[in-house]
Amino acid sequence: MSGGPTWYSCFTFPFFAPLSGGVNQDISTGLYQGVPEIEIAIIKEVGSFGLQLGIISEAVKELAEKVGAMPPERSPQDRAKLDEASRDPTPLEKLDDLIRDVNRVKEAYKEAVERDAERSLKRLNRVDPQASTKLTERFR
Repeated sequence: MSGGPTWYSCFTFPFFAPLSGGVNQDISTGLYQGVPEIEIAIIKEVGSFGLQLGIISEAVKELAEKVGAMPPERSPQDRAKLDEASRDPTPLEKLDDLIRDVNRVKEAYKEAVERDAERSLKRLNRVDPQASTKLTERFR
């Protein structure tokens, strides 16, 4: 017998058809500064990075228009008519809401971490009171 390939060897090598493997991708916030759990919670509960940046961009643009750094897209009369006709929140109001929501998520996260720490410390106190005392002294 020769050491060459046999007729069935073409069926035994690893062959991967397009899209035959996992096609989902985990977009991790671990690359960003900050606490990953908070970043994920903000993205899920408040708004995506795109939404946040969009609101910030609109607010910056509005501020630039107000200080005269950008030419206005509409005349003041047209803008006043639009404001009277429909009262949509301004980008600055949206930004204020976004900041409030982010702070709410951060506070909820801090409270949850504090509850977890308290539960863990109580559990440690039941299991080993000396270790519990030692740990609390270390954080004073």
